[in-house]
Amino acid sequence: MMTQTHLLVAAAVLARPGTPRRNAACVAGALAPDLAILALFGWAVAAGIPQSTLWGETYWRAEWQSIFAIANAVPVYLALLGLSFCLVRPKDGRGRFQTLPAVFALAALLHVAGDLPLHHDDAHVHFWPLSDWRFISPLSYWDRDHHAGLIAPLEALFGMALSVVLFRRFQARWLRIALGVTMAAYVAVPAFFMLAV
Repeated sequence: MMTQTHLLVAAAVLARPGTPRRNAACVAGALAPDLAILALFGWAVAAGIPQSTLWGETYWRAEWQSIFAIANAVPVYLALLGLSFCLVRPKDGRGRFQTLPAVFALAALLHVAGDLPLHHDDAHVHFWPLSDWRFISPLSYWDRDHHAGLIAPLEALFGMALSVVLFRRFQARWLRIALGVTMAAYVAVPAFFMLAV
């Protein structure tokens, strides 16, 4: 899934009006699995590396794949969730899964769960350090050889529906503007890759 969809899913499930720290933990957790990829993309753009080289060679280097494995590791986020449950005492009578580390871990796990069925050739190692196994899905959110022609429009509709839900839930003008930008990204990002790669 595209990064903005992960953010929208996590926000729809975990974010609440009037809880800025919780919402920040939610956003951070939803972004965590993709941060290394976003950093790689930013570095490549700044360095003038062609998109075909970035996604055809650089992305596949062992050092980057190791970083991606750690960032997408279910055991890491489950351990954080477990530690949060055992060690962090909630305030104000909240449940243990309402603490900031728990919200972060849950958002990251939602991200990984969304990626698992939608990556084919670029499947992540989701069970590092326990296993190097990758689930090679028959579906891909970006690769037309693996049904992206169907998946990408469905993801865009899903993301836009989530944006509407969040638009109704939150009143802050800046957030509503961000949701509008996110909706525009469902058109802009695919257009970029069709033209650049």
